[in-house]
Amino acid sequence: MIKKISFLLLIFLPGILCAQQLSLYSQYMTNDIAINPAVAGTKPYSPLQLNVRNQWAGFGADAPVTNTLSFHSSLGNDSEFGLGGLVFQESTGPSSQIGVVLSYAYHVSFGRNSSTRLSFGLSGMFTQHSLNQDAIEFHDPDPEFEGGSVSSVVPDAAFGMYVSNRDFYFGASVQQLFESTFREASTNLFGENDQVRHYLMHAGFKNRIHKELYLEPSLLIKTIDGGPMQLDLNARVVIKDAFWTGLSLRTNKSAVVLIGANIGTFTVGYGFEYSLSSIGSYTSGSHELSIGFNIPDKRFRRHSYYW
Repeated sequence: MIKKISFLLLIFLPGILCAQQLSLYSQYMTNDIAINPAVAGTKPYSPLQLNVRNQWAGFGADAPVTNTLSFHSSLGNDSEFGLGGLVFQESTGPSSQIGVVLSYAYHVSFGRNSSTRLSFGLSGMFTQHSLNQDAIEFHDPDPEFEGGSVSSVVPDAAFGMYVSNRDFYFGASVQQLFESTFREASTNLFGENDQVRHYLMHAGFKNRIHKELYLEPSLLIKTIDGGPMQLDLNARVVIKDAFWTGLSLRTNKSAVVLIGANIGTFTVGYGFEYSLSSIGSYTSGSHELSIGFNIPDKRFRRHSYYW
């Protein structure tokens, strides 16, 4: 299985490095603190959410897996501040990452009845990159290769802005601002690896189409300096603020089917992603499950699972 993963990584590594160095999410619309620190504290509730993503499930135990736990809440009498945190763990074959992200946001209200907010956010993160060298097989082993496990802790940061009200949102963020470098210190067999700066923009709005039936189009744009742009186009239909279903299309030739429910303060969502490119014939798709609690904020009379 390691050989299969290694073979596919060699084929698809250029695209992965350009567009997917950051964690990949299908349900970022309901967990946008993961892509923009300015989101912290902008909801009329405090969301606690767990995401579990099993990518390329057909590869079994060595396929990419991402687990994320996030939380954020507003502070201050007028909710002018927001704090958030995120813990993530990723693994792909012999490599893995564990990271902690802390976010702070400042909100300014404007517009009629102060219904619109402009937020600025900053986050700091620490990521431990690990490599289990014993799980790697070489046809022509390097004499300096000693096996064992190696790891390196790398700091970095992100900045974002976010504009939102009950009907729309627009946000932009820069991830991995410092472009920190991590390397295997003893032999440097695998060279230096830079965390490339990523630029993200996300936007969406909701439109009532019939009584308690809403249509929510949205998009996400991701790019890096000198690299390709990835575009996600999404559309969800929401019924009575309680149930939703939708479809996402990515320019990397993949499609995602979304379904979820909001039962009181409890939320659950599921996304199934299928690659329309050549790798699709080797996988059985990707699965992402999210469960969470939207802790009500008494300063708001009514809340929606939206933004």
